[in-house]
Amino acid sequence: MGPLEGIRIVDLSAIVSGPLATTHLADQGAEVVKVEPRGIGDLLRWLGSNRGGMSGLFHLCNRGKRSITLDLRQEAGKDVLCELVKRADVLVQNFRPGVAERMGIGWDQLRIINPNLIYVSISGFGPTGPWAHERVYDNVIQVTSGFAAAQTDQATGTPQLIRQVVCDKITALNVAQAISAALFARERKQAGGQHIQIAMLDAAIAFLWPDMSDDILLGEGIIHTPPLTSAYQMLPVADGWGTVTVISDSEFRGLCRAFDHEEIADDPRFTTMSGRIENSQALILELLGKIIPVLQTLTRDQVEERLHTNDVPGAGVRSIREVPELAQVLENGTFVESEHPLAGRLREPRPAPRFETTPARCGGPAPSLGQHSEEILRELGLGERIESLRAAAVI
Repeated sequence: MGPLEGIRIVDLSAIVSGPLATTHLADQGAEVVKVEPRGIGDLLRWLGSNRGGMSGLFHLCNRGKRSITLDLRQEAGKDVLCELVKRADVLVQNFRPGVAERMGIGWDQLRIINPNLIYVSISGFGPTGPWAHERVYDNVIQVTSGFAAAQTDQATGTPQLIRQVVCDKITALNVAQAISAALFARERKQAGGQHIQIAMLDAAIAFLWPDMSDDILLGEGIIHTPPLTSAYQMLPVADGWGTVTVISDSEFRGLCRAFDHEEIADDPRFTTMSGRIENSQALILELLGKIIPVLQTLTRDQVEERLHTNDVPGAGVRSIREVPELAQVLENGTFVESEHPLAGRLREPRPAPRFETTPARCGGPAPSLGQHSEEILRELGLGERIESLRAAAVI
């Protein structure tokens, strides 16, 4: 059994931030019921590559769940939701602020029928404020939070977007952790049910701040040094690209030794970390003039061998397609294969945490729209209402 075996979650969320959070919890054993509107359901079903009508993106954000369709604009639909909530430990929604309340399914309304409910509201910018009701997607949060500015191309001065839904995924991890913490507090009788509000903007800023905010954090009178990641760059090798980071004195000497220029490490300007920082421009010229030409004569594998032999952190660039076959990834058992009834054979990453006695696992196939509606209604004792709910277009 997973560590969250027996926890019941009602997931009203869509796209990535909420669904991915509850998928993490489903992988850890929680029972998740995904509530979707009739018709097209979660828009994520229609985004990304698909096979057999199942989007890979949707599967990875919704595996291991059951799906019920409900028209929550109708009282009968809300009645069914309330029956789910009575039996639930957690509810997650990412409607824009105020929408759930207007629908009659906000925290203050649902806590009445289940005082022990952990109710999670995910928003883009926050529950209140001048931008609270604006539409939001990941790229909007990237430019607002400082992510895009932090990725500015030094050659052109152009801010850069990270080409993935990074702020959605960061938010999902925050949501999953917050739910686990709230369940723990409830278990210890430190709290009962409670309302958790998480803004994507807040999650992104909190993620960005530790290594990008020194000057702002400390204020005036600081001794300025470049950010820890300022040395991050792609380095050309004979058959592609790679990257290296050296911080300690031993790592720097190992880098120079690996590429046959140990005299750079012997230069009094560069023998200590403080010296390398103080003389960073001169060091860059030395490295560019002597190390880069050596790198360009070596393959990715040859570069990695030299780096590893000299205990230097670095690696060659792998494409997404290469990653599953990387020797270390195979050793870790990172990927597992499964069979989806619609999409066929799948290769997907297992949950990253390895629990010794309560193992997590990849949840089962992501559900088709409304696949479990009748099954769930029968479990709620509403089996005799199935036909009338279907006739009224509630399910």
